[in-house]
Amino acid sequence: MSKFKRGLMTGRFQPFHNGHLALAKQALEECDELAIVIGSAQFNFIEKDPFTAGERVLMIHAALDEAGIDLSRCYIIPVANDENNARWLAYLRSQVPPFDALYSGNDFVDHLARSQDPSLAVRKPEFAKRQEYNGTNIRSLIVTGKEERWEHLVPPAVAKVIKDVGGVERMKMLSRSDSNPAKW
Repeated sequence: MSKFKRGLMTGRFQPFHNGHLALAKQALEECDELAIVIGSAQFNFIEKDPFTAGERVLMIHAALDEAGIDLSRCYIIPVANDENNARWLAYLRSQVPPFDALYSGNDFVDHLARSQDPSLAVRKPEFAKRQEYNGTNIRSLIVTGKEERWEHLVPPAVAKVIKDVGGVERMKMLSRSDSNPAKW
């Protein structure tokens, strides 16, 4: 019997990488079901958030399926940001099925959850290769054009989705673009 009925895992998943997959597996060892919340769902086609919410759903679904995870135990839910962090947990709960455990390696998410509901089980995962399995690092490697340097950091199914949606070319274009907010 599982320790928790339903766990929740949050992230931007830009892109979904091997660290995220390892976290999902850890959560599913303790939970009957797992809701994977795609945060910042409203952002796309910018350097920090190059992929759409729909593309991230495809990545996550394909990676879980490829890993042999029972998809009937998982929900993949895009959620747009709420700009008021003081009501973050209540907003999140209004967007997803009920959950009794929150899985996050993000210190800010951990702080918000614990301060807004001290009774919520907040689980900090053990991350392997956190410096490598990092969206900023992976996006940077993609932009440099060295496939052998980034593809091993994401599940093969995710690399395929990135290529199928034109993600490599998109990210290179965004890194050069005048519309890149980092260059303003």
